[in-house]
Amino acid sequence: MALALIVPGTADASDASLRSALGTWSHRIGLDARGIGLSAANRHPRRLTARALNFRADALRAGRALSSTSPSTARGRRAKKLALAAFHDYALVGRAWALAGRARLAHHRAAAAKDARLAAGYAKKGNGLLIAADKLLH
Repeated sequence: MALALIVPGTADASDASLRSALGTWSHRIGLDARGIGLSAANRHPRRLTARALNFRADALRAGRALSSTSPSTARGRRAKKLALAAFHDYALVGRAWALAGRARLAHHRAAAAKDARLAAGYAKKGNGLLIAADKLLH
């Protein structure tokens, strides 16, 4: 009888730790994205490149941090899968923004625009995946 009372609490704890980790990394990625946006708006390609590489590194770290969690419910497992896909897309966003910044430094405007469009597409996809993962955990 005591074991039956403990198991539901354990299930909630695993999904709660996933929710907490997802919130922490989502916030950090959001701050990095804001910095990239400011650098792009103010036309600072070197700063943009540096922040994009930091964004990519944080996205990869987030993926590693979430992969170590073990959700206990089916919704938690689905949310984890969606979140890992989102952070993978965010890593691609960081790479594309870094390439755009480097192209801008080299005065290759067409390549910079192409990389920026590519980054925007991956960011939109990643945002949708992260929102879906969050909805599953709440």
